Amino acid sequence: MSPRTLLFLSLLAAGCSRSADVPVNGWYAERGPVVPHDTFPADCTLCHKEGSWNQLREDFSFDHLAETGVALEGAHAQAECLRCHNDRGPVDLFAARGCAGCHEDVHLGQLGQNCTDCHGQDDWRPRGAIADHERTRFPLVGAHAAVPCWRCHEGAPVGRFTGLDPDCITCHSEDLARATEPNHLAQGWTSNCDRCHISTTWGGAGFNHSTFPLTGKHGVIDCEACHVGGQFTGLPTLCFGCHEAQYLAAANHQAQGYPTDCERCHGTWTWQGARFDHGWITQPCIDCHLSDYQSANDPDHVALGVPTTCELCHGTQHWQGAGFDHSWISQPCVDCHLAEYQGTTDPDHEALGFPFECEGCHSTTTWYGGSFDHDFPIDSGKHKDISCSECHLVPGNFSVFTCTDCHAHTKSKMDDKHDEVNGYVYDTMACYNCHPDGKE
Repeated sequence: MSPRTLLFLSLLAAGCSRSADVPVNGWYAERGPVVPHDTFPADCTLCHKEGSWNQLREDFSFDHLAETGVALEGAHAQAECLRCHNDRGPVDLFAARGCAGCHEDVHLGQLGQNCTDCHGQDDWRPRGAIADHERTRFPLVGAHAAVPCWRCHEGAPVGRFTGLDPDCITCHSEDLARATEPNHLAQGWTSNCDRCHISTTWGGAGFNHSTFPLTGKHGVIDCEACHVGGQFTGLPTLCFGCHEAQYLAAANHQAQGYPTDCERCHGTWTWQGARFDHGWITQPCIDCHLSDYQSANDPDHVALGVPTTCELCHGTQHWQGAGFDHSWISQPCVDCHLAEYQGTTDPDHEALGFPFECEGCHSTTTWYGGSFDHDFPIDSGKHKDISCSECHLVPGNFSVFTCTDCHAHTKSKMDDKHDEVNGYVYDTMACYNCHPDGKE
């Protein structure tokens, strides 16, 4: 039965009962001391279900602050009413004594009467003790902050907190005697526990392995896996010292002369998924990757004579997505790209007799959007967007062009207009030499 039910079962009104077997002001003795209802309302149904002393209304609530002027906080809000309201005497009498009115002073007056200096209303755990300990030789951290004061200070109940030795062994001599994996006493580990242990736990999770940090798998294996037979000194600290068998069993490690500092490629969680470090390699890539070179067909490395210095185009992460370096190529572009030249129709390179020097218009990034260099601004202004064939009348020979055929000048008219121009000749090249931008 809940404390609240017990509380309100005690609130029986003097005029409530009218049954033959329960007289007015009567009380069920098994419920404990009676709490007088003399000042309570005569309407029992305000609290109780009609016809039953043992059940309160489901919607019943009692506002202790509003009804009595005293707020119930913390653990007091959950205490049974009879803990305070009983036949010891009026509640006001005991409340006037403060905490000591209800709670025994286990400190026997040694710590004064002001309990709230250390305790709150939620539980008996002292408040502020951790902060107070910061001013001593032994700050409370980790598990030490959670243990009761009396576990270390036997005189805590009567206010005696001085005279303790802060050495771990003072409190943990029994733990030392029980430590057999490894055997601390046999190894002579009888002092300075904090060299290996931390204050949160005695187990491996808190073990200070400062000479060889226990990361990855090293942090979860048993000590005996490395410290065979209880040997804790003279062990190797390099990977190869413990993992020589794995190195020898790994495909090609020994044959390829892989270094034995395993951490260059491997982590401490698993051997798989190693990140290959090329930094130690002195031989050319082709020594290991000849088969990759010979099978490459996009482009065909062997047929095109692609150099075997793979690092010109490839990185060390993967073969795909290589950045092609044209610097090694000495032959003309068309030797590799004749098919692209012949298949181009806008404009038709082959029909128009475009030169094979592809780099005159194209870059090594893409064929599209070639930048045609006309060598003079004749392709701008009024000449922009005219067909090549309108000026270049001889197919396949773009060095030959005409101005006079497009502009339809008559020779006699041009002769009169240029009669004072020194060296004038009615000729296309002469026109262009004087009017390279096509203007007057």
